[in-house]
Order: sequence, then C-alpha cells, then structure tokens
Amino acid sequence: MKILIVDDQRSGRRTLRQILSALDEVEVLEAVGLDDAMAAVERSAPDLLLLDVRLSDDPRDRGGLEILRRVRASGRSTPALMVTSVSELSEIREAMRLGAQDYVLKDELCPEMLLPIIEGQRERLLLKGEVVRLRERVDRTFGTKALLGSSAAMERVRRIVERVAESSRTVLIRGETGCGKEMVARALHEMSSRRGEPFVAVNCSALPGTLIESLIFGHERGAFTGAEKRMRGQLELAGAGTILLDEIAEMPGELQAKLLRVLEDRRFRPLGAEAEIPLRARILAATHVDLEKRISEGRFREDLFYRLNVVTVHVPSLAERDADLIELLLAFSAEVPRRLRYTDDAIAWLVRRPWPGNVRELRNVVERLGLLADDDLIDVPTLEELARERPIVDATAEIDRLARALLALPERLGSKLRVIERAVLHHAIESCGGNKAAAARLIGVDRKMLERRWDRHTGEEPPSSRRMSLPTAARHLSEEPPSSRRLTPANAQRYLGEEPPSSRRISLSPDADDS
Repeated sequence: MKILIVDDQRSGRRTLRQILSALDEVEVLEAVGLDDAMAAVERSAPDLLLLDVRLSDDPRDRGGLEILRRVRASGRSTPALMVTSVSELSEIREAMRLGAQDYVLKDELCPEMLLPIIEGQRERLLLKGEVVRLRERVDRTFGTKALLGSSAAMERVRRIVERVAESSRTVLIRGETGCGKEMVARALHEMSSRRGEPFVAVNCSALPGTLIESLIFGHERGAFTGAEKRMRGQLELAGAGTILLDEIAEMPGELQAKLLRVLEDRRFRPLGAEAEIPLRARILAATHVDLEKRISEGRFREDLFYRLNVVTVHVPSLAERDADLIELLLAFSAEVPRRLRYTDDAIAWLVRRPWPGNVRELRNVVERLGLLADDDLIDVPTLEELARERPIVDATAEIDRLARALLALPERLGSKLRVIERAVLHHAIESCGGNKAAAARLIGVDRKMLERRWDRHTGEEPPSSRRMSLPTAARHLSEEPPSSRRLTPANAQRYLGEEPPSSRRISLSPDADDS
C-alpha cells in the first residue's frame, strides 16, 4: 500500500511517518507543496493521500483542498484523509464534499486515532481489488473475452454483442450444436446493465410440452393434477435479468402461440392464475435448426419467427473459423491442471481433423488428453488413441439391427409388427406425459394418425407410469397366431401408412382387423 503524505512542515511529515511505520507492507511517500504532490500522484499512483489543508505560512492557503480538486478532476478516485486543526472545520466540510473519506485533528494525532482509519482504508482497497479481479474473471468466462478467436467471423459476433447488449429487444442466436450459442447469450447478459440480475436458460427440447409450459410460465396451486403448491416460472424467476430459450424450434405449437403473446404484450399468466404478471426480463432464443424450413413444414410459427428475429447472431462453426483452432487449443489446454504441449505434427493432425461437435468437442478432447495422456508432450500416436473421431451411429444400420432382433423373437408373440408398433406408441406417449401431439412429433407422424393407430391397439388411455417391454406388449395384445394368408402390397400400404416397396413382396401375416 502506497501512502502519500503532503505537509509543508517537516516535523508534521516526520510524525506521520513514525506512526505509519507500525504498519506492515506500507510504502510512505512525501511531498511539500501543490506541484510536488501532483507530480508524486502522476508518478507513483498512491493508494491513500494524507493531506494537510494549509501548505504554507499564509493563513489563506488551502493547498490541500486544491490537491484534492485536481486529483478528482483528473478522474482518480484515490481516497484522501485530511489532517487539519480545530480552527479549519469549514475546510473539513469542503474536503468531504470533494470526496475525502475522513479527517484527523492535529491536536488528537496519535497511533490509536490514525491507524484504525488507515487499516479500514486498506481493507476497502483490498475488497475493491477483489471485485475488479472477479469482474475480470467473469468477463473472461462469460463476457466477450470468453468468445475466443481472432477470425473475422468471431470479430463480427463480438461486435454485434457489444452493440445490442444494452437493448431490451429479443435476439435470435443461430449456429450448429456445440459452437457456443449459450456463451453468446451469457455475453449479451454480462455486457448489459442486467448483469446483476439472474441469467436463466431453459432447454425447450428437454421436457414434454405440458412440463415446459409449467416450467416457463409457472402455475398456481391446484392448476392441474399434482400441482400441490404454487410454482414460479422461469419468466418470473428471471426478474429483470435475461432468459434464454434454448432449442426454441422444439417448442410445442401451443406454447409458441403463448410465447408470441408474451413478446407482444410483455405480460404472462401462470397456469391457473387470474392475474397477469409483467415481464421484466429480456428474452433471447437459440436454435441449431433451419427455422425457415420448419416454417415451410408448418412446424414453427412464422409470426413468432419474425418476432424473435429482431437481431440475429450467427455463431460460426469451427469449420468456418478453422484459423481459430490453435488459439482455442492453447486456451483450453491452459485450463487443465497439466501443462500440455503439442508437437508440430500433432497440431497439424488436429487442424486436419473434422470437428462435427465444434468448439465443445475440441474442449472435450483437450480435457480427455489432460486426464488420460501418459506424457505432457502430446504427439500424433497419443491423439490417434485418445482423440480419434468417433463414428456417428448409422441410423439405418441401427434400424436393421433392431429389425433382425425383432424377427428372432418367438412366433408365439403373434404379429411382431403390432408388438413393436404398440411398444413405440406406448413409450412415445408416456415420455411426453400423455401429450399425444408431442408424441406424434417425437415419432414423426401426424397426431390423427397416432390416435388412429393407438385406438386400434387399445380403447383405453395409455398407462402413465408403467414401462412396457416387447413381451409385456405381446401379453396385452392377447392375439391369435397369424393366419396363413399373405399380405398384399395394397394391404401393407393401408396398414403402415407408407408407400409399398416397389421391387419385393411383403410376406407378413396380419390379423383379420388389419387386412
């Protein structure tokens, strides 16, 4: 801690220096007059000023107050402590108006009076430094500094974030999975005046529609079965902060209509509530899908798209910013406990490797190397062992595997198509909490088709808590074994709702009610 003593009397400076010598880690500087003090402030940037009000024999001299004025005019907030006599109380009031933190009368000057004041200033200085460091850490973690990369694409992202951060308008963040859309949303929050308020992220694809509606809007006690108490929704919990609706394209259609009304009126109504609640939070939305295509398919509201699309931030994939890969690699490596180093061939190998998971995949690879690599020097063999691209599961091959497993089941199950169809319908409806519209979207069929198929299997509502395996489904069917009649392509088309194969016959034996 640096303390600057400004006093025209040598004895006064010596007395203060002796008192301050009792403190540890304190550097004491001295100045005699106004110019000398301002030069010391510019040269050494002290942490505390001890100022005498009068700096000459002239009784009208108020040099200490002038120093304080000049320090404040220069934009510095250096704390000041006035050392004065009883006859200068009016000057003390003036010093307080100029920003002095405290004062000590010369007649009462002693260690017991002065040192506690200085210790208090030192504690405030340490707390201020800690706040600055935490602010810098937050900026590096969630602000624009967290958006790593020097490419033109990332510079454009940072520039848009800085421009629209203070606005209350909605922002649509688009980009591939793993490219950092949530980091952009957090940067928008941290760069705004809302940074002291909550940041709430809701994944619209993680829960079925009924639960998503309750999660976002909240509900009153008794609003539906199981609503035993009032629950505040995320729109209310966000307060005056920011709410991110991640994977907005997966939001059910009925909720899209409610969200559109919220964006237009800036008010929302919890489930079962009589009164509406004002919306104070800023809404951000993120998606990795082609919303224009979803609109053309009738799966996303066009009016909601235009309401969200006030400002669009396109977050580039790693393939679009491959020049940033080395910078990202070094930044992620600095976060692991080990000091990882890479050979030139290893870096070239990483640059050539495709990154379908984008920045998230690169970070995961670095963390895996930090945990499992035998040596701190990463070479190509290590990368081929720990960072080789994992093949994505082929959906067609997986379906073929399931089909072969289904055909290998005993014949006593009866119609295996009915068994698998009932199991798929049951699990889809159950996982969506009984919401047939959501279950139809999950399966990829129209809701009416799903209802027809379900009604054909059972006239009852689907079980809500019991999971059903293939054998269990077969027991529920209680079907007679298939007949010997072969299924024609026309019958197959009517049963499956699909086009019949063009080059091979279907040799399946349905029940009488399926033909």
